[in-house]
Amino acid sequence: MKPMHRVLAVVFTLLLLSCGGGAGIGGADVAGTGAGGGGVGTGGTGIVAGTVTGLGSVVVEGTRFDDSQAVLESLPDLVHATSLALSDLHIGQYAYVSLDAGGTPARVRIESQLVGFAAAVDAAGGRLSLGGQPVLVNADPGSGPVTVFDGFTTLADVHAGDPLQVYGVLQGGAGAGDQLRATRIEKLAAAGVLPARVTGTLQQGSGSTLLLAGRPLDVSGAVGVPTLSPGTAVIAIVPWTTQLPASWQATAVALLAPAATSSLRVSGAVHVLAGNHAVVQGVDVDLSALPQAQRDAVREGSYLTVEGRAPGDDGRRLDAARVETLAPGGRSAQLRGSITTVTGTTSFVVRGQAVDASTATFDGASAAGLTVGTFVEVEGVQRADGVMARKVTIPGATPDRAVLELSGTIQAVDAASRVARLLARDGRVLELVLPAGKALPAVGAAVSAEGYWDGTRLQVRELEPDDSGGGGGDHGGGNGR
Repeated sequence: MKPMHRVLAVVFTLLLLSCGGGAGIGGADVAGTGAGGGGVGTGGTGIVAGTVTGLGSVVVEGTRFDDSQAVLESLPDLVHATSLALSDLHIGQYAYVSLDAGGTPARVRIESQLVGFAAAVDAAGGRLSLGGQPVLVNADPGSGPVTVFDGFTTLADVHAGDPLQVYGVLQGGAGAGDQLRATRIEKLAAAGVLPARVTGTLQQGSGSTLLLAGRPLDVSGAVGVPTLSPGTAVIAIVPWTTQLPASWQATAVALLAPAATSSLRVSGAVHVLAGNHAVVQGVDVDLSALPQAQRDAVREGSYLTVEGRAPGDDGRRLDAARVETLAPGGRSAQLRGSITTVTGTTSFVVRGQAVDASTATFDGASAAGLTVGTFVEVEGVQRADGVMARKVTIPGATPDRAVLELSGTIQAVDAASRVARLLARDGRVLELVLPAGKALPAVGAAVSAEGYWDGTRLQVRELEPDDSGGGGGDHGGGNGR
């Protein structure tokens, strides 16, 4: 490796390691670029793009980021940002984490790759189609993130015509050989609840026509269209349709790659190109500065993480300084949070994820300590229907910055300080620091609160009426044990 690339690798590694404890947003410009900037990633001094592999705070490709001060958002129409709640973050989503100059996560943007009707479902073959794009389901953690299902148990439950949202990594190929390796498949409540979208690599059609998923792409009615050419990976907003159209009439188009950044770490499936280049999730990666052993690890279809510098702050290109391949068993799933539901003697729910701890080792307490409201740290293997825990830790005290879900009854509210006193379901009395700009709860109201524990109080991000009743329900009742 050249000396400068060694320096860049060290700098970016330190940037990633420093992001766990930042308390505020630095001075760098980290505003989202939107479709007008050309990409679904966010601007800033550094971007980490990859699959969410854990929660509480968000974990991307095995690295935990303190998202307590970050803006959480998505771009359903590729133009307008929509705020997300902590409960909207899920394992298997694809995330773009924007880091400021101090390494603090300033923005976490979640983007799906396909939205539309399921077609050509082949449960035995582990594949389906959406918008003409082949979608592959993965059950082997050693070859990449396991496909997580929401609203279904397995692919056998998916039927043609079901409205879906699919997250995943784009596996490029020669000619029209794109396919999406799904990391999460969600059943939508109905068609039209989100704008339909198609992701793929543009191919040359007849004349000046560009093809997306085998259909001509018409951008004459689209806004903020970036420069497009064959080989560019894009996301396009298109009409909902049960039949593949003669052409895609796009209302918005964005690059799959981040639009602008100086440092970039991107994870996905590899498509190898000539001349020591490869494509990972729409990013053209120059591998020429890597040692031969690392270049040899870059194989067609392998799932890996590449980091380095984006020349000219162009997130579509990356001068690789380091390549990280998956271990044979894949990445561990990581969960930290309060138990919201206990479903058996060794099974429970944390951060919306079902956990099976029947074969896990316990640290700090036994399985008898698995009660609603208890704060736990879970490490295990991701499966389609939840996490098979290898280790469950029950700390003696709830760590600072822990993400907690609490429910109970409001006993008092101080409007000046925006602090409320909560009688939790397990009898504890806790203080909630309520976010500015939102209505204060009434004394006596049953509420569900979600936020970050600061050591003495819960810094609330979301506060909602709790209509689940008082007998356990879906929310925790304490600040952890």
